[in-house]
Amino acid sequence: MISPSSPSGARRRALLFWAFFAAGAVVLALAPLALNNYWLRVLTTVFMYATVTQGLNVIVGLTGYHAFGNAVFFGFGAYASGVAMTLGAPFPVALVAAVAFSALVAGIIGWPILRLRGHYFAIATVALNLAAIQLVIQVGGVTGGAEGLPLPLSDLPPGPLYRAIYLVMLAGMVVSTLLVAFILTRPFGYALRAIRDGERAAGVMGIDTTATKVAAWAISAGITGFAGGVWAYWITFIEPASAFDPAIGVKAYMMLILGGMGTVIGPVLGAFVLELLSTLVWGGFLQAHQIVFGVLIVVICLVAPNGMLVAGRSLIQRWRSRHGAA
Repeated sequence: MISPSSPSGARRRALLFWAFFAAGAVVLALAPLALNNYWLRVLTTVFMYATVTQGLNVIVGLTGYHAFGNAVFFGFGAYASGVAMTLGAPFPVALVAAVAFSALVAGIIGWPILRLRGHYFAIATVALNLAAIQLVIQVGGVTGGAEGLPLPLSDLPPGPLYRAIYLVMLAGMVVSTLLVAFILTRPFGYALRAIRDGERAAGVMGIDTTATKVAAWAISAGITGFAGGVWAYWITFIEPASAFDPAIGVKAYMMLILGGMGTVIGPVLGAFVLELLSTLVWGGFLQAHQIVFGVLIVVICLVAPNGMLVAGRSLIQRWRSRHGAA
């Protein structure tokens, strides 16, 4: 009998996990054939938040740097995509611009900001988000300023357009999850976790901590900027308050905590649970949905303080130990 803790047992569990993941992605890709417009929009939003949360996972979960204002790159991606499209670029090119610009900004500002640690870094990222709003307003000739920026309308009819956006958001969620899984198996991923567990010790081991952190933040920003670029094309009109909305980052942070920091599937799990739970509570408790939703989140945090994924693993291990003892 193969032990669950043996290398072959771990390999079998990994293959089973990725088989379920691939099957789930295929089911979700085919889902628009059976979904109405309401649930199509809900799931598109889930995919968007799952992508943003995976981006946050790279800098927070893997590296241990709590970027409370990481949603600033969502806004940068939205505006980079929007400006590119108003200048005549097709959507795929605009999306590349969103990813590249967000990653470039993170790479430039990361060198000074990532020298800060703990709550100083967290405060700096929040300040960066506020500064970005004012920057977009001041360069109004390019970004539309406080009045907002309308994007060119698509030639596709609404139905096919929303299904296409759904599939692009789904692709973003899948690719960002695969990217996190890939990082975890590479020396770069081990370096990130070494920084998270002890930055000084990581430096003593020869890791260039500053360059590694900057690279992680650039990857995180690129993933987040992708979601922002697709979102801009989805809603066809962006303005500073919505593109740089701090609530996007707060919600992604909640999803990361609920799902499990530093895990591959935790951000996706957190996004699905939190967003679908919010939708269902809103539909069932129209007058008091915020209260009910808040109570449910508190209960989940009490039951699974380290994330639902870790709690699930603990339950499985307990069941195995009791079953084996019996």
